[in-house]
Amino acid sequence: MVFRISRWIIRRLLRLFFGFTVVGRHHEPQTGPVIVVSNHLSDLDALVIGSALRRPVSYMAKEELFTPPLLRWWVTACGAFPVRRGAPDRRAFRTALEVLRRGGVLVMFPEGTRGRDRTLRPPEPGAAMLALRTGAPLLPAAILGTDLVFPRDARRLRRSRITVRLGLPIHIGGRSHGSGTDGSRRNREDVEEVGRLYMREIGRLLA
Repeated sequence: MVFRISRWIIRRLLRLFFGFTVVGRHHEPQTGPVIVVSNHLSDLDALVIGSALRRPVSYMAKEELFTPPLLRWWVTACGAFPVRRGAPDRRAFRTALEVLRRGGVLVMFPEGTRGRDRTLRPPEPGAAMLALRTGAPLLPAAILGTDLVFPRDARRLRRSRITVRLGLPIHIGGRSHGSGTDGSRRNREDVEEVGRLYMREIGRLLA
């Protein structure tokens, strides 16, 4: 309920002040597990991508957001769970697996942190590992405009248009059989291959 009300409010604010539009919404699978992979340029991105999708979503969110009690309550109610950045976080990985095994939608920003321009950085392995482990399709997304509205280190919002473009789902299938965050050389090659695949598609959507 908290997520649905919050998304309803955020969608209308985005449309009113930033001309928010979504291109390719019909590409979002209506049922079953999905991993949404998106570029990341602003603190607004999680709100924007959640507003672009029809289905409720879960997020990996930096653990610092869970320190203030009120903010922790809100982000948790909206489907977020903490992830420790800079090192493998097995608890967050297990939570993500459970979201997908329940048939949920998981939003991930595979670059790991916000960038300063639209140049895509190499992805962290998590999204590809989850896709290979569960067989969940990857839904590539490109967010445009949040870097102008609220760029990194900005202190106030600026006026610009925000657009989300959704691409065709990428179906990988369960090709990786390693356990946890470790795997064989072949599994690592699979992870790297999948990462390159969806990052190319995000780049195409950004162009």
